[in-house]
Amino acid sequence: MEGTWPIIVGSLSGLVGALPPALLFERALRGSRPIEVASGLVSIMISFMLLSVALLIVAVVARKDVLVFGCAEVASFLLVWVIEAWRAWRDANESRPSGRKDTW
Repeated sequence: MEGTWPIIVGSLSGLVGALPPALLFERALRGSRPIEVASGLVSIMISFMLLSVALLIVAVVARKDVLVFGCAEVASFLLVWVIEAWRAWRDANESRPSGRKDTW
């Protein structure tokens, strides 16, 4: 049971780290208001700081669990972005007129 806490906490940390840019991305998908580049950069910096600080804390507190924690953190972070990318792709394809075929 000793090896499960880094996976759980790492997964939660990855989800929390993905929240700032994911929430901004959701606003952009809705298209209610234009999103500024500065707010996108701030959300990326907040996300980076949250993920880095969490990894640093685990490195100080439980050095032997850093790899497991980091892998869980990255996996959950990327899972959020796979879901967001799928949603954006689906929304982009639904908005295309049905009779039109793109030719490159």
